[in-house]
Amino acid sequence: MPKSTFFNLPEEKKDKIIAVAIDEFAQNHYEKVTINKIVKRAEIPKGSFYQYFENKDDVYIFLFSQIGNSKKNNLEELKDRSSQLDFKSYVMLLLEAGNQFGNEDLRILELKNRFINECPQEIRKKILSNEFPKSYQLLADVIRLYIKKGELRENLDVEMVAYIVTQGLANIEFYQNAGSSIKDLGTRILDVVIEGIQTESGGENKKGE
Repeated sequence: MPKSTFFNLPEEKKDKIIAVAIDEFAQNHYEKVTINKIVKRAEIPKGSFYQYFENKDDVYIFLFSQIGNSKKNNLEELKDRSSQLDFKSYVMLLLEAGNQFGNEDLRILELKNRFINECPQEIRKKILSNEFPKSYQLLADVIRLYIKKGELRENLDVEMVAYIVTQGLANIEFYQNAGSSIKDLGTRILDVVIEGIQTESGGENKKGE
């Protein structure tokens, strides 16, 4: 993560460094991105870079942290929809919104594509270990909400259910080659899980819809 000196910079300067870093990692293979290119485009001394970040890996990990935080905040804005939807419908709403997040920004989309195809394994593990908990903790909060509503069983291992569902949804892309859409695959995953976590009344309500 960045050093305190980075966070003490004026917002305009921080934004410029982040924007340049995103462009470099989105436009080039990870191995070809250099600190020299970043500092030249950001118009900062190379020595200053090392006052802000440890190395190239550090700034790359930070970019995904920022994206992950923005995505989480975006999804949390949908919380008010929970009163209108059942658990499955609400999680599908989160899935679709999460899948759409960043797709309108071609830089973010390309950055994510390069992460999947080019990121060194060690760095990938660090990023996933930092960012994955944001997703399943968000889902854990959703599950607790639906337990209070009486739709899900009270004795659930909330953290484990959230982890399992998030893992399944996160890996949907690997199954899309079969021709199924993200929505179809997400529905199948939730159908399997919900059979075990829904209350009897929740199941009856579902059948009566």
